[in-house]
Amino acid sequence: MSRPMKNEDELRIHQVNIRLTEIENVYAKQQAQLTALSVANWMRNSAFSKRALVQKVSPMHREYYKQLVGLSNNINQISRKINQNQFPKIYEEIINVKTLLVEINKLFHS
Repeated sequence: MSRPMKNEDELRIHQVNIRLTEIENVYAKQQAQLTALSVANWMRNSAFSKRALVQKVSPMHREYYKQLVGLSNNINQISRKINQNQFPKIYEEIINVKTLLVEINKLFHS
């Protein structure tokens, strides 16, 4: 089965050729890769879109974010316990936070 035909106003029949410096070319390729687009589509979207292009988040960065969210939750729990005068339980929480920090450090250096 073939692809349905586009309407006449959707067809891209005009071609524009531009010349780029080496630095501009490298930048365009990097930005296209970050947004998971081809260079042509990135340039088209950059030129005609009114909203900023969103960079694609790598799975590694997503994992870092999850680790940091977990760490911030632990810090909030510790501060809540300090404010409630639950000092004996704080040591255990501090050890948990230290363990998480060591894991995050290993992720950054692996």
